[in-house]
Amino acid sequence: MKKTITNLTAFILIFTPLFASATLVTCGNEGQAACGFTDLIILVKSLLTYILVIAAPLASIMFAYAGFIYMTSQGNSSKRTKANQIFTNVGIGLFFIAGAWLIVKAVIVGLGAQSTSYLDL
Repeated sequence: MKKTITNLTAFILIFTPLFASATLVTCGNEGQAACGFTDLIILVKSLLTYILVIAAPLASIMFAYAGFIYMTSQGNSSKRTKANQIFTNVGIGLFFIAGAWLIVKAVIVGLGAQSTSYLDL
């Protein structure tokens, strides 16, 4: 059951941007210019932004779950170890997601494809 829920969640998170492709790809349609390298970079940035927006609430839920496990461990070392692993894995995951977003954002700014504001997602 747990594996089914995990697979379903992964499927939804991976394929939801494909259903919203009209907002992700703004070139190559009728009456518009062909897609170029800048459009590819913007597409990657849009996908990473989507992942970042989804990852933040999921990370909050996982941190709360790990905190609940830690608080209810009552001295059980295996539960504390499990909570610590969840904290560590979620933190590492957020670090890599935020780092990937920052790298793509820096490339976009370097190419001059968008404004230099780091506040817009």
